[in-house]
Amino acid sequence: MTISVERAFGLLRIVCEADRPPRFSDIVGISGLPKSTVNRLLATLGDQGLVRFDVEDKCYRPGFGLLSLAAGTWAGLDIRRAAADEMAAMLAELGETVHLAVLDGDEIIYLDKLESAQSIRLFSAVGKRGPVYCTGIGKAILAELDEAQREAIIAGLAPRPYTAHTLTSPETLRAELEAIHRRGCAYDMEEHEEGIRCVAVAIRNFRGEPIAGLSVTSTASRLAGTRMTDEIRPRILAAGRRISAALGHLPTPC
Repeated sequence: MTISVERAFGLLRIVCEADRPPRFSDIVGISGLPKSTVNRLLATLGDQGLVRFDVEDKCYRPGFGLLSLAAGTWAGLDIRRAAADEMAAMLAELGETVHLAVLDGDEIIYLDKLESAQSIRLFSAVGKRGPVYCTGIGKAILAELDEAQREAIIAGLAPRPYTAHTLTSPETLRAELEAIHRRGCAYDMEEHEEGIRCVAVAIRNFRGEPIAGLSVTSTASRLAGTRMTDEIRPRILAAGRRISAALGHLPTPC
């Protein structure tokens, strides 16, 4: 990177990261560069739409050109691509089917599925929809939505019992979602398909919003005992954090 480019990026960072919009003299003082150099570089950044000069208060602000650059960046961070390596690693390590899905209204839509070598007949398929209230991924996402969004979805549900284990009461579902939020993952205990269990986590975007979910799914016999809690839960929690990080999510410091 040339010195001029480095200096231009330095000025851009000053404008974007300032607590208040800086004036020309502020930028000169912070950068330590000659006035003529700062003037020339700010003019170049302005021509590219990366900074803008506010005539009224005589200060510099981030330019709207940054929005188009950001939009292109975030559009390129495809969820499937971000999750691909983690999904493949979990399939190899755990030997169980791995799903990726997103929320759409009161349903989830499966975006990707890596199937186990085990002969298991599952409802899921790429492009297929599933109910939000009794699938692991659906519950994992629902538990991490803000209260208004979550309650709006719950209020609009007309839950039906897919199995004897399906949670059809709004009160029971709310209690389950609170438990999911506390432990960081959801368990589907044969709630959608008889004999099928899963462990699921929400995936967050750069705003911290739960935009997708990841799950490990198998038969109740293969996910018996403490395997869901002791083996799969820590593995999928770590995968969910890494995928979220790849999408720009920065966890809130403790």
